[in-house]
Amino acid sequence: MNSSILTAIESLCDDIATNPNPEDNKKRAEAVVSLAFAGIFTPAEYEDEYEDDQENGEGKPEPISDKIPTAGEHFNYNGMEFVALRYKQGGVLAVAAKRLEREMPYDENCCNDWRSSTLRKFLNEEYIKNFDKDDLIPIISDLTADNGDKSYGTSEDFIALLSDDLYRKYRALVPKYDTWVWTITPWSCAPGYADTERIVYTSGALSYNYANDASGVAPACIFNPSIFK
Repeated sequence: MNSSILTAIESLCDDIATNPNPEDNKKRAEAVVSLAFAGIFTPAEYEDEYEDDQENGEGKPEPISDKIPTAGEHFNYNGMEFVALRYKQGGVLAVAAKRLEREMPYDENCCNDWRSSTLRKFLNEEYIKNFDKDDLIPIISDLTADNGDKSYGTSEDFIALLSDDLYRKYRALVPKYDTWVWTITPWSCAPGYADTERIVYTSGALSYNYANDASGVAPACIFNPSIFK
């Protein structure tokens, strides 16, 4: 059984443990059995993801395409390589398979608030020129700090970064980059500490760095499922 299938099973089991709805959990359990015995990532798991999105007030695309990349699958878009992580917020959440060539600060003014960061501006004004915006679905990011502070709220972008929580959940699928890469998660929002941002080491360990230091950038985005038809 490959690592992508194991990760999918782990994700489904996590959902079962935290979801009180017995009908949803029955479907997830059936998907786990299917994965374990058939050794494939079945469309049923994507149905579960669609239902999760609907519970959050998000839409379900129709019809479901069998060409949608499965969890852990690499795919190319406009000459760029991405790794699919899951179906989320109505599309395919994916992260760049290779970091951007240039390392850059999270924010040139050393502030860890993504909403005003220079990296956010670069990704959504310059880097996005490599995309057709119609091929993307805006990604809503949780900006809760590592210490639980929710002062920054959320953000909505076409291009973002993985949060600490998403990185932990899909660590087995996220590539190990050749340098430290930023996450979107601040270390703290408190005055005097709002200059540090969470990063991922080359080993996969989470740590932090000053926001005005140059680190690697691994863009994340949600692809419109229509591009996979």
